[in-house]
Amino acid sequence: MTELQKMREIALERANNRCEWADCNNYNQRLEMAHLVDIGMGGSKTRKYDIDNVAMLCKLHHDLYDGRSISLAKKEYRALLKSYLGYARNQ
Repeated sequence: MTELQKMREIALERANNRCEWADCNNYNQRLEMAHLVDIGMGGSKTRKYDIDNVAMLCKLHHDLYDGRSISLAKKEYRALLKSYLGYARNQ
């Protein structure tokens, strides 16, 4: 088993085999491992295998997170922003 496969297995277990996007109802879909900060966004190569730098997401939310989807994007991005702003204001 490769290092990446081990990390995926740990991340799936942590996510309880569900999409980690808040309020996601896309059940029974194959989950994808998303890097929260990838190398192209200023991340380091060493963080590629950092379990704290990944989230398990369904395809819809992985595409949204990476900016590959416009389907439902406005609604989802607004929900994400509202969630973040609420978090930031309570710090």
